Amino acid sequence: MILAKVTKIQAQKRKGRYNVYLDGEYAFPVGETTLVDFRLMNGVELDDKQIKEIQSRENINKAYGDAVNYLSYQLRTEKEMRDYLYKKEYGSPVIYSVMERLAKLNYLDDEAYATSFINTQLNTTANGPRIIQQKMVQKGVPANIIEDKLAEVDEDRLLENATEFASKQVRKQRHKSFQQMMTKLKQSLYQKGYSGDIVSQAIDDLDLERDDDTEQENLVAMINKVQHRYDNPSKLINYLMTKGYRYDAIKRALSNED
Repeated sequence: MILAKVTKIQAQKRKGRYNVYLDGEYAFPVGETTLVDFRLMNGVELDDKQIKEIQSRENINKAYGDAVNYLSYQLRTEKEMRDYLYKKEYGSPVIYSVMERLAKLNYLDDEAYATSFINTQLNTTANGPRIIQQKMVQKGVPANIIEDKLAEVDEDRLLENATEFASKQVRKQRHKSFQQMMTKLKQSLYQKGYSGDIVSQAIDDLDLERDDDTEQENLVAMINKVQHRYDNPSKLINYLMTKGYRYDAIKRALSNED
């Protein structure tokens, strides 16, 4: 059996890191934990098996350190962590060991992640269940957890968020025809991931009604803006109708201009 002797342990500039020399030559770096666990000091003799075990342990400790650092910014799913460690080019045995350690310490918990993610989405965005679901799928949250956690969301909370979002959209669409505004409003709510029931209820809660004076003002403004593009009145009328204005209102507005 060939033995190598530790002849020097040199502290790196980075705190808690050391370079180990065997038989007078640099061999490998270790962290303080590995140094203590294997009782590395000058004069200790190591065989090939022990050296490989030290290097394997050090690789696991390094991967664990990277994982904890990755977690320090925000919660992660198991898939995100696994993908991150693979990207850092750690092997499967190392990743398995690190994932197991993180799970035992409750640093990785997809159920807790899903709960936190949903709450954050509800508190900071206007996203509805379908968009939240899509985002969690991308994060790698298991489908059964997504389904269970979304089922716990209070419908009143969803309606409140949807109604608040819809109210903002109404203000943004105020220069459009009432019909087009309503169409855009429904599209926006569906695109945000709300169900048909929530969309209908949110719009009903806003109690929106067509205001003829406002509608006429918006129509006249639209005519002034686009009529130079059309040398044929019928084409102008068709265009205005596609924007949600009624034929009789368009004819009346054009007659007033003549």
